[in-house]
Amino acid sequence: MPQDTAARFPTHVAIIVDGNRRWAKQRLMPVSLGHKAGFDRLREITRYAVGDRGVYVLSLYVFSTENFSRDVKEVGYLMDLFANNFRTIADEMNERGCKVLFSGRREGLQQRVLDAMDYMMDLTKDNDKGIVNFCLNYGSHAELTDAMRAIAGEVKAGALQPEEINEKTIESHLYRDLPPVDLMIRTSGEERLSNFLLWQCAYSEFYFTPVLFPDFTKECFDKALEEYARRDRRMGGNTKK
Repeated sequence: MPQDTAARFPTHVAIIVDGNRRWAKQRLMPVSLGHKAGFDRLREITRYAVGDRGVYVLSLYVFSTENFSRDVKEVGYLMDLFANNFRTIADEMNERGCKVLFSGRREGLQQRVLDAMDYMMDLTKDNDKGIVNFCLNYGSHAELTDAMRAIAGEVKAGALQPEEINEKTIESHLYRDLPPVDLMIRTSGEERLSNFLLWQCAYSEFYFTPVLFPDFTKECFDKALEEYARRDRRMGGNTKK
């Protein structure tokens, strides 16, 4: 193991929040209680990762563009969670000097959800000790499509020349211009990205765990960090000697 393993720490951690429904079904509970348990865990992990462990950016996949195809009652309950309960996370992050952002399309979200999002971002906009990025109504294909449309619009308007387009151009037109993802965590045993942060995860380390998200404790998060520290991140180069 390299001598500097203990010093390796991710700047940007992303979590695919998965397993709330299965958690509830295993306990013969309504799906809504699984989402409530997932929110309680999300609140704890957010405080711990950004506030206590010092992760600078934490991106959380809480609702995809495809999730709107779920049962209407389930989607409605999730929107209630976003509109009413997520403000508590913003209040806690504000106390810790951290910023709250949202990534995703605003179109299709109810006004009460948009109002809550705007409140959270406005409350924390001047903070700089960390970032919590909620990916809500998010899909990476949609993000890249929207970025390409914006770039094409600038080219059409004459504000940008095609030969001037590079990776930085694309990154600046994504929903949020954040550091690349160092560590991607997915709970519940699934081993796929599910259309999440495809550009940002180009060189990230993946950590898959069978633990359902409502059971994903601080100790589970620490295990993911420990595994990350053991990885040899070559980024396309030679093995570190």
